[in-house]
Amino acid sequence: MGDLKPMNNRKVVLVIEDDKPKQNSIMSFLRSKLSDDIEIISVESLSSAIAELSTRIITLAIVDMSIPTFDIAKDRLGGGKPQGFGGADVLRFIDSETEDTHSVVLTQYEEFKLPEMDKKHDPRGLQEILEQELDERFLGVIHYTGQYGPWQIALVKVLEKINLVANR
Repeated sequence: MGDLKPMNNRKVVLVIEDDKPKQNSIMSFLRSKLSDDIEIISVESLSSAIAELSTRIITLAIVDMSIPTFDIAKDRLGGGKPQGFGGADVLRFIDSETEDTHSVVLTQYEEFKLPEMDKKHDPRGLQEILEQELDERFLGVIHYTGQYGPWQIALVKVLEKINLVANR
């Protein structure tokens, strides 16, 4: 009754990434792998990600760990600084506030230190920590290594796991 999310069967992939070249690379790759009936959208901040996750059904969220709190205004500085844990806030929101959204982290960072961590962790260590905290809809941490690279194979495996790869 109070659910604002539209009830349609269209699948949506949400890319949460504030670095434009990386965002463009991910979006282009997704367009080459997903069928035309899957909508791909992108946002650049924690607040925009939560707004999308709150108002529509998202099939998969591809989350960068370091994102600003708010979108940067086009004509002035602002938006907040990227946070090493902004992506973790998105993941926790997905875990607690959505029913059907899967998530995966796609990050360039070699190591992480969330506020609650006692030491820095590599992507594999971060994945182990997040797997303990989040439910089975969290599908892992992928290390982004540039426009082309092993991240693409890893992301395809995630897309296949939740039946999003186009039959081409």
